Amino acid sequence: MPSAEELSVKLKEMIDVYIDGHRSRSIATLARASGVSYTTLRRFAQKEGQPTAEPVLKIADTVLKPEEKLNFVSKFFPEIASTFRLSDEESRSSNSYPDSFKTFFNRDPYNYILNLANNDKGVTNEDISRLCGAKGLEAFQELIDQKILKINHTDSVPTYRLESSFQNDCDLGLVQMKLSADHFDRKLIGTKAARLFHTTASLTPEALVSIHTLITTCIHDIVKLKNDPKNSGTIPFFADFLMNVYDRSTVENIKEISCERI
Repeated sequence: MPSAEELSVKLKEMIDVYIDGHRSRSIATLARASGVSYTTLRRFAQKEGQPTAEPVLKIADTVLKPEEKLNFVSKFFPEIASTFRLSDEESRSSNSYPDSFKTFFNRDPYNYILNLANNDKGVTNEDISRLCGAKGLEAFQELIDQKILKINHTDSVPTYRLESSFQNDCDLGLVQMKLSADHFDRKLIGTKAARLFHTTASLTPEALVSIHTLITTCIHDIVKLKNDPKNSGTIPFFADFLMNVYDRSTVENIKEISCERI
């Protein structure tokens, strides 16, 4: 795995290329575009500090083309590279959505509808009416008008799909998790359609790394299973994983943890 120094050098290069690309660009404009603070970007531009995944991936989202970003993530963050596997078609279309795309994901019923439509089967007007009612139908039509949902003309009953490449955006991921909690159907607990788990403990650094590895392996297995064409079906589902520490000071001096690239 590349060293933290190599990541710092590459990050500075990315920032420099962005700023040199147009005379109106600066660290301040990159801060606004990426959502990374000016102070953090300034440190990165001077190769100071230890870059961590969240701000680095936000910068990559802003300054790199899809193919470049995939190569960057595969090299420096291989543990999460599987979430960036874009086909050529997806790569070409990943920037074709309006700026309101993430805004819609932050609100229901838009979030609910977009997740229903994020599969190869799509969602119908009847589905939305049944699950979301009149308010959902209004939101559904807005998503169609904004060209975020695309119609599949080959079906006898019109279906609409979300044809987007999800970026590994921390803020968007947390929004998804928060709204998924609202979407969680407690009546399904005890069946094969739902699972709920939460635990806390105080662990050794080695045990914490082991848990991270277990979760990472599970994520890889789920992604592989859901992307296998033979498993494509008619049941939309969601799954979320969340792991962190309560007291960051307990891990700040542990290189393999604070690096955030385990």
